[in-house]
Amino acid sequence: MILLKKIPFFLLLLVMFFCLHGAVENFGFLELSEVLLIGIVMLISVALFFGTVFLFTRNYIIASLITFFVSLWYLFFGAIHDWFKRNAAFMSSYSVLLPVLVVLTVLLIIFLRRNKTIAAKLFFYLNILLLIYCVLDTALLLNKQFSPKNKMANTVAFDHSKVSAKPNLYYLVFDEYPGYKSLKDSFGFANDSLYSFLQKKQFSILPLFSNYDFTLFSTSAMLNMKYVDSGYDPKKVSQRELQLRVNEIRNGEVFSIFKKMGYRIQNYSIFDVGESHGVNDQNAFLPVHSLLLTDKILHNRIIRTSGWLFQTGKLSLPSWRKKYLYQHERNSLYSQKMLINSANEKAAGPKFCYAHFMMPHWPYYRDSTGTYHPDEFIAKSNLLNDRPLFLSYLKYTNTVIESLIENITGKDPGAIVIIMSDHGFRYYKNTNPVEPFNFDNICAVRFPNKNYPGVSEKWSAVNIFRYVFNAQYGQQLPYQKDSSIVLSY
Repeated sequence: MILLKKIPFFLLLLVMFFCLHGAVENFGFLELSEVLLIGIVMLISVALFFGTVFLFTRNYIIASLITFFVSLWYLFFGAIHDWFKRNAAFMSSYSVLLPVLVVLTVLLIIFLRRNKTIAAKLFFYLNILLLIYCVLDTALLLNKQFSPKNKMANTVAFDHSKVSAKPNLYYLVFDEYPGYKSLKDSFGFANDSLYSFLQKKQFSILPLFSNYDFTLFSTSAMLNMKYVDSGYDPKKVSQRELQLRVNEIRNGEVFSIFKKMGYRIQNYSIFDVGESHGVNDQNAFLPVHSLLLTDKILHNRIIRTSGWLFQTGKLSLPSWRKKYLYQHERNSLYSQKMLINSANEKAAGPKFCYAHFMMPHWPYYRDSTGTYHPDEFIAKSNLLNDRPLFLSYLKYTNTVIESLIENITGKDPGAIVIIMSDHGFRYYKNTNPVEPFNFDNICAVRFPNKNYPGVSEKWSAVNIFRYVFNAQYGQQLPYQKDSSIVLSY
């Protein structure tokens, strides 16, 4: 008890609580190594800040309390910011909230320096409080760890004895690529050149539409061959639901089936697959990995909400622009390179290559000739519904698709190749909230045995791998009922 009055354990416990609480909130989505690394970096930072403050105050009690309160609002800034956005929006502006936090900190410092008896009591109280918090979160974490895990139930009875051939498979998804009908009817563009190319390369065009107009839901449905479990509100999808979709993608049943057939999974997508991380640690849709813990820290919250200020204009920084503005372009080029390398690879055993390209999805980096737009132009989010820009970038995307197909079919002619999108273009200026074009997407498959079973006139993406397994792996899997669901988030 005496030590609790003399040693500022609460500085260590604050970092422990931050990591434990984040691990409890995001259980199943974080790796132990990521949490430990974050904790170590934070401890070092807190220790350095404490040392700096102590040099000025020459009082370890005051220095530790100052360090605690500054660290508290710095680490939990996102939670504070979110609370004000829900309950007092006028305070949520950075220009208001940050000065208020600084002023309150200064006033607290003055108060504690003038009332050292209260400071000593507060010192002891914080040690007890943080110790209790850490014990409670540890108990919650252990409870989650040793509770029965909620694994997704298998949706298909795959008969491995019926598999007679195991060709390599390339599954290439192009985000927000519209189908032929929506491009022709809404954009006035007949995509005949690409479709002609696909047919010359012996692809079969499937009349596919997406089940959801949002990537995480659509991808989860395709890779698990079933609809997302009910229980969410389609009109207001929460971040927790999105995180669950990421986990469903990571543990997709399609990957499990291919692994059991002896396939190696080569992941060049934006998502994690099993233990293989996506092509970038900063997922295109929401925080993943360590960012699940650190996303609400002050500087990360500012980067996420106002980082565009440093990408273009007078405040632009070249290194910042390179890292954030061109993230999708950098990932796309890397995935293209890895796919071509994989096609050239002559390794033993079959492989499943998965790539998800954020194109022709906004930002529209290039025009139809492949020429980059100016940085200031690319960063303008108000251009995401600009049809001429989208169409121009789609035409460039066609050249990427054709190049990849040339390389893959040329180097690995016996492979299965699937070219498709997760949903169609979403930014139609239409008063109808259920715009059918949102779900109109592209799908073309190339099977080495040329066996293309017939499908209905309208058919949905949830069945794409059931179709592949039936046509190429000797299965007789029943198809899911076709439907589409509009989401708001």
